[in-house]
Amino acid sequence: MDLQERSTVAKIPRTMATQHPDSAARYVGIQEEAEEAVNALSPPPLGLGIEEIMIDFEGKLTPYHQTNQIAQGLLDRGVVPGRDVWITPRISSATEETAFRQLMALMSVIEATYQAGQREPEARVEEVIIPMVQSWGDLVKVRDRIRDVIYLGHKEFRLPYEPDSLQLVPLLEEVPNLLCAADLLRGYVRGCAEQGFGVTRLRVMIGRSDAALSYGHLASALCARIALSQIYHAADQVELEAAPILGAGYLPFRGGVMLSNLERLVSVYPGLKTITIQSGIRYDTGEAAEAVSRIHELLSGEPAGEPRLEAELESFLHNVVGAVSLPYLRTFDKLLNLVRPLSDMMPAQRDRLARKGSAGYARAAAEPKAIADLVDDADLARDLRDLRLTAVTDLPRAISFTGALYSVGLPPELIGLGRGLDEVRRRWGDDALVRTLEVYPAVEDDLKWAFRYLNLSVAEKVLPDEAFDEVRQDVELAAEIVGVPFCEPSGDYHLLLETIQPMLRTLINGHELPPADLDLVRSWLARLGVLRGSLG
Repeated sequence: MDLQERSTVAKIPRTMATQHPDSAARYVGIQEEAEEAVNALSPPPLGLGIEEIMIDFEGKLTPYHQTNQIAQGLLDRGVVPGRDVWITPRISSATEETAFRQLMALMSVIEATYQAGQREPEARVEEVIIPMVQSWGDLVKVRDRIRDVIYLGHKEFRLPYEPDSLQLVPLLEEVPNLLCAADLLRGYVRGCAEQGFGVTRLRVMIGRSDAALSYGHLASALCARIALSQIYHAADQVELEAAPILGAGYLPFRGGVMLSNLERLVSVYPGLKTITIQSGIRYDTGEAAEAVSRIHELLSGEPAGEPRLEAELESFLHNVVGAVSLPYLRTFDKLLNLVRPLSDMMPAQRDRLARKGSAGYARAAAEPKAIADLVDDADLARDLRDLRLTAVTDLPRAISFTGALYSVGLPPELIGLGRGLDEVRRRWGDDALVRTLEVYPAVEDDLKWAFRYLNLSVAEKVLPDEAFDEVRQDVELAAEIVGVPFCEPSGDYHLLLETIQPMLRTLINGHELPPADLDLVRSWLARLGVLRGSLG
């Protein structure tokens, strides 16, 4: 598609490149990211033809001038941000990081809008993504900061004083907020109206990774479907356009944005307007160009189905999310001491802030009691409230968590999956199981994928005994319920997986390795990532 054709596309980009560190094949330093973005957004054959870039300031050492660097690089190629493509920074969370870092990221938007506008009047940044949203009130506070920053741009640079010119894209990534998305969005629109702010559309990002990390693969997939429905219901009620984004990576645990899965993805999540194209698919698979083209085709027509779910089905799915979370959380709790050191060993492919330390932050742990408040099955609510988990405040990030478990022969898609499906069957019968699989029919494909990388003999040597027994139950039950047989592993991937295990077990047991051996371990971990198509 040439630039003239692209400029006629409605202003909802269909693909969004991100700066996630999930590529195993390539480390991308912050000095390379501006050129990387320009190449990703340039039309073929110069680039991939992606329509939007998410510059990432959240938990990352991104320089604040990068927004303007990318805008200028695009203009140098005759591509106008805000008309032909879109620049959409994910700014820092004021609650999890600092308001100062958030304000600096917002100032980078003002700089880019001013500098690019000197060359091309149509050039602009229209939206910013807000991560780790806890309440609609937090979003209104960001709008208030945006108003202050826009006023400063007006005072210093004579930019128009238009507080509504920079809109918010809430990123919903925790299960309670995904399940209650409509309430949050209605509150945000109402709160903005009370403060004199306008909202142009409900563009909302649905995050798959952190929900999967905290509550398991199936719970995350179902929450994404519920959130999609709630975004559309909220949009109907506030009379705004719904424009949901699926924030997902290559591996099924992080969303399954792979070429072979795209038709299934837009079928499972009808009404999507945008899908993220993360680093793994761009650098590790050779699929990126074809995947981008196919997504543009799939998202250009009518939705593959009705995005809105009936109230009774949503209520049922709330219960299912709670039920399938239980076995995942029980096993996850037993794996923490194993996963944390392994996660810290995974190659760092972007310049993110550390998980630990005064300058970094980590994700919060799951809160099953919050899910208990959202289910209407009294027995299930009691079981969720009675669940006792290890108090933890320094969870690994989702990419390193995913890569760490794959690297010991345990695809995290499998944790709690078989027992979770059996839990649904045991509590509510076969019909409930059928309904669940109808809402998320990709379980079969996800299971086939995970079985390709499952190595029980390796996992048994590494996992705590009780956790391994639970995983074996998951494998057996999932194979029986879904009808996917598990075959013994073979091939280069599993040969490398078995070769690396003695060194990994040394590290897991708290012993040190010589620097040369550590470098070798990291190179092998990266190679495993390349073979499966993503680091994590």
